Amino acid sequence: MPINDMSRMSRRRFLSGAAQAAAGLLICSPMVCWGRASRGRYPMTFFHTHTEECLKIVHTPGRCPRSERRRINRFLRDFRTGDTHPIDPALLDMICRIQHAAGSRGTIEVISGYRSPKTNKTLRKTSSGVAKKSLHMKGRAIDLRITDIPTVKLRDAARSLRAGGVGYYADSDFVHLDTGAYRTW
Repeated sequence: MPINDMSRMSRRRFLSGAAQAAAGLLICSPMVCWGRASRGRYPMTFFHTHTEECLKIVHTPGRCPRSERRRINRFLRDFRTGDTHPIDPALLDMICRIQHAAGSRGTIEVISGYRSPKTNKTLRKTSSGVAKKSLHMKGRAIDLRITDIPTVKLRDAARSLRAGGVGYYADSDFVHLDTGAYRTW
């Protein structure tokens, strides 16, 4: 319709268009549509600070193919014992959401991923900050920093999600993330 004819839109045509838009919102809510549109493939680059290994993946939140899971499980193994454990894919989803919220494309520096019960027990003897029932032992936690985000901003972005645990260790310059209940420290 030419611009000068827009003022002549009939009431019937306007109401028909409005009814179609309303029906569309009932069928697919704006949040669902936004969620579908924002799903994508996110390149993620990891660097393990203890093993000096790198891992590059393209992650799709909500999906974690078996081949990607195997690579992640191996990469986030207990670097002290070599033990592997399934890593919760929701952890990768959290990291994607944090990077998206912070506008980050930086490298994810991993300090600790999976921890075997043996490693966790040993660490508890030397540090008061290691939980007896740590989610690291279930593949549901990671300690990290991201190269293009100050750790305080990383912490704030993680807290804004209000999902999982977020621990901030300023002296050691890293953030703990886990897929447990929302809590902060």
